[in-house]
Amino acid sequence: MQAFYTFLGGNDMMAYLTLMSSRLVELRRVLKPTGSLYLHCDPTASHYLKLLCDAILHKDNFRSEIIWKRTSSHNSAKRFAPVHDVFLMYSKTDDFVWNPVSQTYSEEYLESFYRFSDARGRFRIGDLTGAGTRTGESGQAWRKVNPTEAGRHWAVPTKVLVELFGDKSEDRSVQEKLDALDKAGLMYWPPKGKVPGFKRYFNPTAGVPAADVITDIDVIAAQSAERLGYPTQKPVALLERIIQTSSNPSDVVLDPFCGCGTTIDAVENLAASGSAWT
Repeated sequence: MQAFYTFLGGNDMMAYLTLMSSRLVELRRVLKPTGSLYLHCDPTASHYLKLLCDAILHKDNFRSEIIWKRTSSHNSAKRFAPVHDVFLMYSKTDDFVWNPVSQTYSEEYLESFYRFSDARGRFRIGDLTGAGTRTGESGQAWRKVNPTEAGRHWAVPTKVLVELFGDKSEDRSVQEKLDALDKAGLMYWPPKGKVPGFKRYFNPTAGVPAADVITDIDVIAAQSAERLGYPTQKPVALLERIIQTSSNPSDVVLDPFCGCGTTIDAVENLAASGSAWT
């Protein structure tokens, strides 16, 4: 804090950092070894708060800087339009709770990557060959297709073999594995060319792993019933993602500032869905 005062002097930012420092010390004290802390800020203070958190929570416990695109407004003169906020994520130890969550695929993503479809649904085409030639089974021809001629070798996806055979099918030849894929309807034969591909079907129950740049949760619409008029109100969906990722049912979730109560609302929604957050 003395270092901050040396180059910031006495002003509103220094007052804010002083307020936050005492609270972060207490938050670290009550945080469980399995817990995580998320600090929401805007870009005007995130760099100062990162230094403060590094000092209090220790730099090795920094986990993520999460960027949330909160708006699409472009009304700022003489600078790039400010459209994002920042969440700094820290833990107390390496033993913090982490539950991977997924976000749904956008229609643009589906149109770009799952461009093909048949009676079983949308699919994308994956490679059945890998770079480089081999002298063993993976380099031998199958149904008149010789991967060696293209400087490649057969590379059957292991995950699919497990689903088909219940194991990695080590006792089956590469050609038998390819036969099994074709029999299961997972082979794509291109109208032009002769090297087949693998059909990777879209799984609607799966999603893309949530990233540290959040663009799929929009700001609360002006006419939404969720909007309460609080200046820094976050969408319930955003808080639910954070809570689900960094806590388990029956864990305690603390919002030390509370604001308009969005965190409480998010926890109650999760509890109503069959979970048991406190």
